Amino acid sequence: MELAIQEYAKRLKLSWIRQHYQDVQSTSNEEYLLILLELEVQQREERRVNLLLSQAALPKISSIPFQWDEIEYNKGLTKNYLLEGQFIKNQENLIFYGGIGTGKTFLSTLIGLKCHTEKW
Repeated sequence: MELAIQEYAKRLKLSWIRQHYQDVQSTSNEEYLLILLELEVQQREERRVNLLLSQAALPKISSIPFQWDEIEYNKGLTKNYLLEGQFIKNQENLIFYGGIGTGKTFLSTLIGLKCHTEKW
């Protein structure tokens, strides 16, 4: 039976379920199935995001902290507004402008990586 479960999971491309179906504990069949499917979806979403991040070819973030004291904000914008992704939740666009080396790409990368880790 174990081989059949693994074979069907493989044919259905349920890689997480194929490897972990024995590890899931539940009190009912429905709960067991729900947990399996939730974890399979979660694993697929994580793989998808990681693939997209690697394809995005974001620049490496240096260990030097971002210099927020030189940033000028338009009305209604704050450091927290940017880093907490409030503009994403509000479906707003941002435009970073400034001279070469002022941190536009660095800031965009910080926000993008924070977005990924906190799953907005």
